[in-house]
Amino acid sequence: MKYSYIAKCVAKQLRAGFKLPYMVMFETTLMCNMFCEYCIFGEEGKFNDLQTRALRERIFRRIDEFAEMGIFALSFSGGEPLLNPNTCDYIACAADKGMWTSMPTNGLLIKKYAEGVARLDMLEVSIDSLNVQRFAKRRGLDGLPKILSNLEFVLAKRKPFTTQINAAVNLENLEDLPGLAEFCKQRNLVMHPEAVHNVMRDGELLPDAELHGEDIDKVERFLRELRAAYPKNVRFYTHYYAFYRSGGFGPKFPCRHPSKLISMKPDGAIHLPCAFKTLHKSQAPLREIFASEEARKIIAQETTLWDFCNGCKIGCPYEVSAFTNSPMLALESGLNFLRII
Repeated sequence: MKYSYIAKCVAKQLRAGFKLPYMVMFETTLMCNMFCEYCIFGEEGKFNDLQTRALRERIFRRIDEFAEMGIFALSFSGGEPLLNPNTCDYIACAADKGMWTSMPTNGLLIKKYAEGVARLDMLEVSIDSLNVQRFAKRRGLDGLPKILSNLEFVLAKRKPFTTQINAAVNLENLEDLPGLAEFCKQRNLVMHPEAVHNVMRDGELLPDAELHGEDIDKVERFLRELRAAYPKNVRFYTHYYAFYRSGGFGPKFPCRHPSKLISMKPDGAIHLPCAFKTLHKSQAPLREIFASEEARKIIAQETTLWDFCNGCKIGCPYEVSAFTNSPMLALESGLNFLRII
């Protein structure tokens, strides 16, 4: 089913000259049950109508539209995606159609929804450190023991190397990463360390948590050595640090989020240009949105960027932009993802 669906997606992309989006980031909720020191989430009370029948049907129609357009991958994001009680139903719907599915989660609810998350092609659990005190400080909650217990339960239902540990990295937890890599090796997990970056959302800013100057070089050297020691388990985009060092998105490396990565909010609305800045939103059918004058205008502007974009280093739009901006980066990114280089 999945290979057949992928083949159909490739055919649709070929007919469209590879101008169609190929991935969706679906923020199933903006609520979160953690309060990480470098994240804007932890909000309460938004989109509390997530269980209404009308909304469920709207999201299922959206997934149908994604399949009809030839969307290859669907990432269930948040906030904490499992705070939406319908998320596992949406995962099952996308998986049944053959889409490649992934979900980053803090892990607090994965045992409760173990059967649902078992359908994911890649389950991503955020763990920065196995040091209980440091984890609690960074995440705003003493939840590591529960998360590790939940993870062990869920791993019995998943294949090797289909579960990823996402580690947000700065100097504070750098020395904790070898222990985390060894933890992954013993359990056939993938570890994805990514430098901490500021998350901007329609003008909301956190205190600057990013790396600067020689600290970027130190983190990159450390991660390259760690990957050499754990080649089957540690993966990261090697060219990401050149991007990070140069200040993130800019004219030489524009963000391709508007044309390649669809942003859908909890209510099923499509937002352009990205999940973090809204210039246009619509509940119209997907093809109608992307054929509209408003969407075409925004997509045409992606190579020149908006002031908001300058300095952004967020990982999801970076990945799709790397694939699009350069054939060599696309090849290298694929090899990085497969942990070949």
